[in-house]
Amino acid sequence: MCSMQNKTGSQWGINLANQNVRAAAAQVLNNVVERGESLSNALPLAQQNVAVRDRALLQELCYGVLRWLPRLDFFCKSLMDKPLTGKKRPLHYLVLVGLYQLLYTRIPAHAAVADTVNGVKELKAPALKGLINAVLRNFQRQQETLCAQVEGNMTLTHCYPTWIVNRLQANY
Repeated sequence: MCSMQNKTGSQWGINLANQNVRAAAAQVLNNVVERGESLSNALPLAQQNVAVRDRALLQELCYGVLRWLPRLDFFCKSLMDKPLTGKKRPLHYLVLVGLYQLLYTRIPAHAAVADTVNGVKELKAPALKGLINAVLRNFQRQQETLCAQVEGNMTLTHCYPTWIVNRLQANY
């Protein structure tokens, strides 16, 4: 008997990939920001590894985090004593994905935190699940205070580069 299987192993060409969307977004963001890869190249490759129903969410998370990167970085630095560097750097972007979901999506907070924490397994750092959970829960408790700190800073409020803010303020 002949089976119609594609290279993903599913029948009839249906992609049943099970990669965690948040982990995939963190990997894409790490490749784009740290390695200088183009988002237009990195995103389609990552979308092939997630379920079809999750591809739009992956795109939203990647574009959204990059749009609000300075603000999300500020929040992350405010909530963590030491930055995640080296091989742990993708976990920094996982935190940013979690923060983006809490701030800018309609995903329920409990689901955003839980799914983001579950992404730690795919990034091969299960020992840091507690840290990621603590940072996101701490953000939920301190959200009003942290957002108030951003309000006076035009660069963080609108996420424009400093030089544009300076030029706008000088001219207007």
